[in-house]
Parts: sequence; C-alpha cells; structure tokens
Amino acid sequence: MSSSILFFLGFLAVALGVFAFMHYYFWRHMVKDPGFSRPVQRLGTTAVMALFLLLPISRILAKQFSFQQLFPLLWFAYLWLGILMLFFFFFLFTDSLKFFYYTSHRLLQRKNNLPDPSRRRFLARILAASASVSVLGISAFGVKKCLDPPTVNRLSVKLSGLLPSFKGFSIVQISDIHIGAMSMQAELAEIVAIVNNLQPDLVAITGDLVDGDAAELAGELAPLAKLKARHGVFFVTGNHEYYSDAEQWIPEIEQLGITVLNNSKTEIRRGEDTFILAGVTDYNAGRFGKQYAPDYAKALGGIAKTSPVILLAHQPRAVKEAAQYGVDLVLSGHMHGGQIWPFNYLTPLQQPYSKGFYQHKSTLLYVNQGTAYWGPPMRVGTYKEITEFILS
Repeated sequence: MSSSILFFLGFLAVALGVFAFMHYYFWRHMVKDPGFSRPVQRLGTTAVMALFLLLPISRILAKQFSFQQLFPLLWFAYLWLGILMLFFFFFLFTDSLKFFYYTSHRLLQRKNNLPDPSRRRFLARILAASASVSVLGISAFGVKKCLDPPTVNRLSVKLSGLLPSFKGFSIVQISDIHIGAMSMQAELAEIVAIVNNLQPDLVAITGDLVDGDAAELAGELAPLAKLKARHGVFFVTGNHEYYSDAEQWIPEIEQLGITVLNNSKTEIRRGEDTFILAGVTDYNAGRFGKQYAPDYAKALGGIAKTSPVILLAHQPRAVKEAAQYGVDLVLSGHMHGGQIWPFNYLTPLQQPYSKGFYQHKSTLLYVNQGTAYWGPPMRVGTYKEITEFILS
C-alpha cells in the first residue's frame, strides 16, 4: 500500500474520531445534561445522530451525483460542521471555567456550596440556551462574511534591487478558491471581475484552486480564461490539487491561458529590465510521488542575483527553503487565516505563519487569507482576500 494511501487512511480515521467526539460533546451539553424528559432526550439523540451522519452521507452521495446536484445538501452539511465547531469551543471554554470553579471549592473544602442536582440541571439549561443564542448569532455573521465579495487588500512592497521601470508594478494574488463542493463558477466569475477591475500587471494564483475531479469540475473554471494581466497569469499547485489528481488538472488549467510554474521560473520583462518569478509544487506533494516534490534547486538555482526574485509557494513554510536561495518575496496561502476563530490560535501547530507579512532572514513572506473558503461556508475573525501588491 502506497504512503499516500496510508496517510489518507490515517487522516480519515483521526478525522472521524474527532468528528464523533465533537458530536458526543454537543449531545452531552445540549441533550443529556439539561435533564429533559425522556421523549425530548430521544428526539434530541436522534437529531444528533442524523447530524453526525449528514456529512459522511453527503460525501458518499457526491461520488454518485454531481456537486451541482448536491449543492444544497453539501452546503447545509458543511454549515453544520462550522456550527458544531463553534459549539465545541463554547462548551470547552465553559467546562474549563467549571473545572477551575469546582476544583477551587474542593481545595477550600466548600463542598456544601456546590450546586445540587436540580440546580445543576437548571444551570445546564441556561448554558445550552446561551450557547444556542451565541453560536447561532456568530454563525449567521460568519455566513454573511462568507457570502460577501472578497476584500481587496492593497499593499506596497519594497524590493531590494528593483529597477526603476518596475516601480508601481502590480501583482494581484488570489489563493485557496477550492472550486468544488462549496465554490462554483458564479463565485469564480465574481473574483475574476474584481481582479480585472484592478488592471494588474501580473496575477498569481497560489494553489488550492480546485477540490474535486477534473472530469466533473473542469467547466467550472471557465471564468479564469477571462483573467487579464499585462504580463500573464501564473499558478502553482497546492495540496488539494494532489488530493484531486494534479496530473489531470494541470492541462485543464494551462488551456485557460494560465502558466503553471511547478518547480520552474520565468523572467518578467519591461524593456531590458527583468525580475524573476518562480514557483514550486506544494510542500507535501512528494507524498503523492517523488516526481511531484518541490524542487527549490530547479526553480531557484542558477539565478544571477542582479534583480529581485519572487517565489510562488502554496504553503508558507516554504519560506525557509526560499531564504537559502536569496528569494526576496514569497507569496503563499494555505492557512485561510484560521478561517473560523479560534482556529487562528491553532494554526501555529501546523506552521508558524497564518496571515499577512512575515520576515524570515532576508526573505519577506506574505500569507493570503484565501480568496474563498474551504469546508464550512463561514468566516469568523477573517475575511476573503484578494491581495494587490504594488512594487517599489
């Protein structure tokens, strides 16, 4: 069995385990602890079990039907996943407070002050009601943020050695659109219209453009053929391209007039002046075959350092390798800025770069928050981003 299959099976087992535990945690706080009548508890238990099965069943059905046909079901299933995560973090926080409260009382030998069973049930019902109001309110706000158009973030970037002819040169970055179960052609057309309105000199797409089979979804990329940039549109693969068979997707992307910079580089010219634009495959692409692994030597080796070098790399931790080759600027995505608070506090467990600018040695890194979203159609504490860089 290949390492990529083993990795997928291991990931699936862990994900299902966490998913099941989150539903149990939700059931305990919303159904069991409030001490409702038996008929209400049976109804609540049945509802939680149905919600637990909703996402796996919708993903299984997606193998038999098109994403377009299942869009309402998938949208609701992923929305429930986002709501569930917010409930989980709400109850995790309140349980932590209760733990410290009860522990302090025991240490101070104040056992008589602990609530009796009837009071516990009353407090559990108050907590369940508070959680419902808070989480559903935040979820509604998060869905609205996800349905809003992407925000254009205009930034000035000073690059050492940039020749005068490139002063004011604009690079527009889009990333992590995830065309598939949740984002379709209409969303992509809106993104293309916003980008074209900026009249960029160059467009960079930093991975996770797609999230599904090319045979089914290739037509959804049609709006990208209308992207306009004076010096071209460039793309590098993200991890989701490899989950979706990158070999099939790359020709589909190239026929839209987009240049794929996988472990390669090109010169961007204005008259006699140039800078180097390079790209590498996803940081973990080697798990799907050694031929897909990022090759920094191939993409960045042999460059005469007489002009700036900009690298497109889906995962921001590529900046460490890029810095060894003297890259001036790395454009990445992948992290979605955490997408749903408080995941922004957990993203450093995967890598230390979440959103915005970072400096690693002499290399500047920018991490785009994602131009669309992945999974739950919610944005809490983050926003959909199109980044416009003005070089200086």
